[in-house]
Amino acid sequence: MKKPVKKSLLILLALLSGIPVLLRADDDSAARIYSEGRELYLQGKYYDAAEKFTGIPFESRNSTIRANSLLARMAAWRMCKLYYREFQAIEELLERYPEYVNCNELIAREFEIGRIFRNGYREPAFWAFRWIPYLVDVDRTAEVYSAALKRAPYSGFAATAHMDLAIHYEFEGKTAESIAELRLILERHENSPEAKYAMLALANGLFTLSGRGDGDNRYINESTELFKRFCRKYPDAPEIEFARNRLAQAKDVQAAKLFEIAEFYRKSGRSEVAERYLAQLMNDYPDSRTAPEAEEALLDISDNYLPGLPPEKIEARIPDIRSYKIPADADLLLISPGDRQSQYLLDVPDLKESTGKNVPAGSGKGL
Repeated sequence: MKKPVKKSLLILLALLSGIPVLLRADDDSAARIYSEGRELYLQGKYYDAAEKFTGIPFESRNSTIRANSLLARMAAWRMCKLYYREFQAIEELLERYPEYVNCNELIAREFEIGRIFRNGYREPAFWAFRWIPYLVDVDRTAEVYSAALKRAPYSGFAATAHMDLAIHYEFEGKTAESIAELRLILERHENSPEAKYAMLALANGLFTLSGRGDGDNRYINESTELFKRFCRKYPDAPEIEFARNRLAQAKDVQAAKLFEIAEFYRKSGRSEVAERYLAQLMNDYPDSRTAPEAEEALLDISDNYLPGLPPEKIEARIPDIRSYKIPADADLLLISPGDRQSQYLLDVPDLKESTGKNVPAGSGKGL
């Protein structure tokens, strides 16, 4: 087998001398390397086999041989649980040799690899030191899922992948990226099981963002519409009480915004403009927390305002806290240790160094 370094030197010399070079594929050498790699694979030496298969493309220009070498490499990396390298082999197959593989199966495998990383798996950073638990590679969740979604944005796995990415980005503090993934679920997979939770999560995320700065009320308005849409579409959902509470809180936020604008104009001497904002507040949000203060200000600056009747029911701002009775059956309870002032759940016999005999538990003596 000719070494790649030697081939490179021959090419460089030929270019410098101006002599045209035609490289011939050494299929026999590639077949020999494949046989060696297959033997290592059958012996359970998967990492060595994968390294062998990696050298085949340098020995042959035959597309079939190269595609088969990538498939063999992909299988070996999977047996090593080096899923990111398996993903890289899949990407190369889909990019260069799609006619030789089942693209649907490989894309489905990419989604599966993304799920593996999302569940917390991390590859060893160095194969030789794979036994050290904290020497691991970086999280590949976003990279793998993004590549799979780019190839199959409307597949049956896409909605779950978008939801996993949204949670992943949220934990990393990337709120904008998380919201973008939730929007894609509602746009592309409206009837999927994930759409319900995406709608609720997106509405709640926008509500949270409105508290950090929402000058044009864009976040709070969209959040309100999404919560209303959730209540209409899922009236029997267990989360319906949470959505209704958030709607009540959203009214407080919107009313406070209007009151802030009205106060600005009132202090600027433009009472007629302030009156319009206060009237809108009392008309749209009569049960908000700002309503009593707004009504007092409106009565102060307007001679034509007629106070309305108080709302019949004030919506709750916090979820109901449900209480449950202690079950009557003793076997359903967690039995805790007695009042022995011990750090152990069970009695631990102390050892007496002088005699080497056990001392009864609870004696307080021992090492």
